[in-house]
Amino acid sequence: MAIQKKGTGMADADYAACRFSATVHINEEVVLHLLRALSQYCESGRYKQIAWGGTKAKDWRAKDGVATFRFSAPTDRSRFLGEAERLLPAGSWRLIDSSDSDPATRQR
Repeated sequence: MAIQKKGTGMADADYAACRFSATVHINEEVVLHLLRALSQYCESGRYKQIAWGGTKAKDWRAKDGVATFRFSAPTDRSRFLGEAERLLPAGSWRLIDSSDSDPATRQR
């Protein structure tokens, strides 16, 4: 049985499943917010908001313009990166790392 934090509906297993990460450097806050929305759009899992957990503007600023998005499938991550490249201006963001074993963690 998966451990579930009271009131969230999300079990630890839901976070662990989102282990396919894409770490990007983003030049402007508006692009950060666009990528947050795009990550939710591309995530196929049950709790789509896990994809953008830990990417609030204050987190992004504290990490000098870096944010990590996490997905439950490598195809979700690929779709996210492809759509970001297609929709956003060249130079507004860049991929700096990716991993197949970087699970999401609770943000609250």
